[in-house]
Amino acid sequence: MTDYKCPDYNPCPDYNPCPDYKHDHHGHHDHGHSHYTYDMIEAEMMRMHDPLCQEIMPHVRMVCDRYDDPWRCPIPTREMMERWCDEVMCSWSPSWYSAEVETQQFGSRRPLRSLVFALLIFELLRRRRRIFR
Repeated sequence: MTDYKCPDYNPCPDYNPCPDYKHDHHGHHDHGHSHYTYDMIEAEMMRMHDPLCQEIMPHVRMVCDRYDDPWRCPIPTREMMERWCDEVMCSWSPSWYSAEVETQQFGSRRPLRSLVFALLIFELLRRRRRIFR
């Protein structure tokens, strides 16, 4: 048996850290962004969502506004999440989408519904971040 030596590998050869990313003399990171609030950072990062996600998110938020109560139910059941996902899918319902076609193409793996479900989880976690932190 021979010893395997991993080759030197740099997954991001052109990576340059942010120009204002520095370390102070204690080894702490100084991003130079101390004037940003969490809400500002979140809003800026949310703009990076794919246009499809930006199209779906208002429907996700509407359903969460209607049904979510993090104080009474911090962890919704799977059944609740499935119903909420169904409601987002009905509310959003773009003209080009067909659940039947998605099921025919992908079987039980329905990627668009999975995306909506993931966005629901993302939104519920975002809402709980400030409460349970």
